[in-house]
Amino acid sequence: MSKEKVTYITYNEGVDAKHLHLGNLVHDYNHPIYLEPYVEKAYADVSELPPSWVRSATLQDYALTLGSTSSDGTKPRYQIAAAAKATKLEIKDPNKFFNEVTLKSEKATKWLASRLSAAEELKQLKPQIWILTGLILMTHATWTSLSSDQTFTPGQQAPFNPSGVSAIRRLSVSEDVKPAFGFRANAEEHHVSGSVIHETGKYPGTRAWAAQWQLVDVEVRSGKAQDGAANQIKLRDGAKVAVVELQSGSYADGSKLQAAEDSNDELWDALLDKAEDYV
Repeated sequence: MSKEKVTYITYNEGVDAKHLHLGNLVHDYNHPIYLEPYVEKAYADVSELPPSWVRSATLQDYALTLGSTSSDGTKPRYQIAAAAKATKLEIKDPNKFFNEVTLKSEKATKWLASRLSAAEELKQLKPQIWILTGLILMTHATWTSLSSDQTFTPGQQAPFNPSGVSAIRRLSVSEDVKPAFGFRANAEEHHVSGSVIHETGKYPGTRAWAAQWQLVDVEVRSGKAQDGAANQIKLRDGAKVAVVELQSGSYADGSKLQAAEDSNDELWDALLDKAEDYV
């Protein structure tokens, strides 16, 4: 049986849901509130019923694998987030959304034009652009570090049944206004469904623990934008256009160092300053 492709990256401390909206545009998906992202407002309040272009699913007693760490001679330790109820939100048709919502938004196209114009002028940095197409949200999630002989895959559901999830949540200290870590009981070791629990705690509020990002393909061409070509972004110098479209099947990979993280901060500062001049 072929291994299921993981299309979600995870956040070990979660990201406040108020910062992540479906349709956001970013350069750095591992740090999605940095580098002045474009924040989409088409579905900003997740407490409301989702619009027709969103697929929504409720996940009861759900645990998500966030990542793993290991030391020589020891079992890997896995980090998970669990909640009595999680919500998975996805854009049903990302290409249609990008063409009919993103590229028809004056604010979004200005953001794209300013970043791509600045990059074309400076020539020292070629920023990638990613659009947020999926989210896994939890409210008052329990974060846990554990070791186990079972298989845990970051970005996928952790191998616990509902009673196991409930047991993990009961071990953790109660909700508070700030993240709080520690066990309810004082026993030296805790076991849940064959896993050894090493550390656990609560994160208050609604946070995004995983996100699906799709790459926006960019091709800069000489010439003027064609009439009616919505996916052509006019650049600052007027002699070039950027053709933008979603790259099918190209999802962010949380296991790889992203180009935005491997770049000089001074180059990013210069690009953002130049982009600000173009807005």
